[in-house]
Amino acid sequence: MPLSYPTSSSALWPNFYMVGTVKGGTTSLYRHLQQHPDVFLPAFKEPHFFAQIQPRANRKLLIESIEDEADYLKLYRSALKFSAVGDASTSNLWYPEVPERIHQVAPDAKIIIMLRDPVARAHSHYLMDFREGIVDQPLSVELLKRDFEQREKGWGISRMYVDLGLYADPVQRYFQTFGASNVQILQFDELVRAPEDTLQRVAQHLGIAFEPFLQMDLNTVHNAYKAPRGKWSRRCAASPLARWIGYRLMPKNLQWWLYQHLILKSSSKPQLDPAVRHYLEGIYAADVLKLESLLNQELPSLRASWSINEHISHA
Repeated sequence: MPLSYPTSSSALWPNFYMVGTVKGGTTSLYRHLQQHPDVFLPAFKEPHFFAQIQPRANRKLLIESIEDEADYLKLYRSALKFSAVGDASTSNLWYPEVPERIHQVAPDAKIIIMLRDPVARAHSHYLMDFREGIVDQPLSVELLKRDFEQREKGWGISRMYVDLGLYADPVQRYFQTFGASNVQILQFDELVRAPEDTLQRVAQHLGIAFEPFLQMDLNTVHNAYKAPRGKWSRRCAASPLARWIGYRLMPKNLQWWLYQHLILKSSSKPQLDPAVRHYLEGIYAADVLKLESLLNQELPSLRASWSINEHISHA
C-alpha cells in the first residue's frame, strides 16, 4: 500500500528506527533505551505504521497497530526535547516498502537491525505463538512448510516462522536506502553476553552519551522465555475481547505486567526437534552466507545452535 506524507515541516518524526527481527532482542534494547535521559521511545513499542499491516479480520484485535499518520505522530508529541527519538516496530524489517517510506520522512535516520540465529529465532517465535494461543499444533517440519509455502503472507496473515529469519535481502534494502554507515547491525547473542559493549556501540551510533547505561541493570533479559500457566491462560491470551480490553482500557506497562505475571510462568525452554532443526538449517545456510558477504564479516553467532557445530565440537 503506497503512503504519502503531506505533513508540515513542524511534524516530529522519529530519527532512529529499531527494525527487528522478531524475537531478536528488540524488547531488551527498547527497555534499555527507554531509560536513557536523551532517548524518547513511546510506550506503544510497535505501532507498525510504516508497514501498514493488514491482518485478517479474525486477527485484527490480536495485533495492535496504527494506520493513520496523525495518530502515529501523536505518539511523539512529548519528544521535542529528546535528541534521539525512536520507533521499535519489528515489522519494518520484513516489508520491502518500509525503508523507502521511512526515508520519505526521515532521510537521515539511523537504523538499528537486531539479528539472531535464525533457527533459534524461529523456535522462539513458535513458542511465543503457542503460549499466546495463536497456534495449537506441535512445531514440525510440516507446519513450517505449510506456512513458508503459503502464497499470502504478512502480519496477522501467516506465521512467517521461516520468512523472518531470512535477513540478507532486508539488510541490503536498508543499506541501499540509507547507506551502510547509517545502518547498525547488532546480534542478539552479543546483547546477552556483553550488554555494555553493545550499548556503547548503540550510543555512538545514535550520538548519545554512554554513561547513563552504566547506571542501569543491564543483565535483566526482557521478554525471555516463559511457559503458559495452562490452557486457560492460552485461551485468555488469544481472546479478542481480552485483547480489546487490554489495548483500550489499560496502560501499556500494566498490560505487560499482567501478561508476564498472571498469564505466564517461569519454565525451561523445550528442546527443538532435530528434524525441524535440520529443515531450518537447510533453508538458512545460503542466506547467512549471503549476509556475511554483504557485511564482509563472519557471523558465527547466527549458527550458534546449529547441528553443524555439534559435529565440529565432536570431531
